[in-house]
Amino acid sequence: MSGTNGTGGTMWAVTGVGGVAPEAGAGDGDWFDHRVRLGPRGYKYLPAAAQYLLAAARAALADGGRTDAVPAERRGAALALNGGFAGLFDTMDRRIALEGGAAGLSPATAPFFAVSLLGSRLTSELSLKAFALTLASPRVAALEAVEAGGRALAAGRCDTLLVGAAEHRLPVSPAGDGSPAGDGSPAGDGSPAGDGSPADDGSPAGDGEQGAVALTLEPRSAAEARGARVRGTVAARSLFVPPGRELPAGLVSGVVRRLLSDLDTTVEVHHVLDGSPFAVTVAAAVDRAAGATGRVTPAGAGCLAGAQALAGSLTGPPGTRLLTTATREGHAALALVRTGPDPYRGPGTSHTSQKRGTH
Repeated sequence: MSGTNGTGGTMWAVTGVGGVAPEAGAGDGDWFDHRVRLGPRGYKYLPAAAQYLLAAARAALADGGRTDAVPAERRGAALALNGGFAGLFDTMDRRIALEGGAAGLSPATAPFFAVSLLGSRLTSELSLKAFALTLASPRVAALEAVEAGGRALAAGRCDTLLVGAAEHRLPVSPAGDGSPAGDGSPAGDGSPAGDGSPADDGSPAGDGEQGAVALTLEPRSAAEARGARVRGTVAARSLFVPPGRELPAGLVSGVVRRLLSDLDTTVEVHHVLDGSPFAVTVAAAVDRAAGATGRVTPAGAGCLAGAQALAGSLTGPPGTRLLTTATREGHAALALVRTGPDPYRGPGTSHTSQKRGTH
C-alpha cells in the first residue's frame, strides 16, 4: 500500500531527486556541456531543454531512483515545460513563413515540433513505455505533473514514475511580473552549436530560467520491498479559476484540508508566486487554511522555479512542507511534502513554520 494523509489521499515515495542548473555567475551557454553531462556522441542536436531533462533524470537515478525495477511497460513519465522550446518554435515558424517553407527545416530539430516531444529521447533511453505526459500550464506545470502522474500510479497505469520539468533561457521581464522578456523573436538561426554548449535554438540570450529537475516516484510498498532510501513523500493537487472571476469561497481551503487532513504537526508553507492579485489571494487563502504564514519567492517565466522549490523541500531538513504555485492566468497548484525518519507520518510538532520576511 502507499502512504496516506488521513483522507486516503496518496503520498508517493520519492526515491530519487536530480537537477541541473547554472551556478551563480555562470555565463549563458557555457554552463552545460552535453558531451560531459550526457556523452560524446548522439546528443548534439537535442534541444537544450531536452538535454537538461535527460541529465536531471540520470541524476535522479544515481540518487536512488530505480525505474528499471519494474518492466518497461510499467514505467511512466509525467513531464513539464512552458517556454523551453519557444526559441526553437520561433525559428521553425520563421523558416516556414519567410525562408522557403517546411523544406528549410533542419532534419535534426524538426522532430521536436511540439512540447509533447520534450521527453522523446528520455523515454527511449529509460524505456518508459507505460505512458508519457507533458504538462504545459503556466508556471504550475511541474506540480501538475506530480498530480497527474500520481493519479496514473493510483489507477494502476504504471508501477514507477519519473516526473521532470525543464526550461531553457526564459528571462524575466524588466517589469518583474514573471513574464518573458522581449517579443519572442529568435536571436539566432537555430543551428546547433558545435562547441558542446546547448543548441542555439534561437531563444533569447541572458541569465534566464534554465535547467531541469527530475524525481522518481513509486508506491511505498515497492520502495520498502527493495530497501530503497526514501527522500520523502509527496502529493499534489491543482485548481483553476478563469481569469476575471472571483476565487470561489472555500475552494483553496478545501484543497488544503484534503492535503493536510489529520496531520499532527506544524507545516512550513512556501509560495512561488508571479506577484499577480490572483496569486496573492491564493497564497493568503493557503496561509489561513494551513495556520501558518508562508515565505514567498518569485516565480520565473516558466515552470522551473516551482520544480526547484519542490526538489529543495525533498532534500531539506526533516519536516512537513506545503508548497504553492499560483499565476495570473488563474492556475494554482499545491504540493505536500514530508521528509524525515518516517515520511509517511508527521514528524511531530517540533518543526515550526517559516515566517515571511525572515529569509
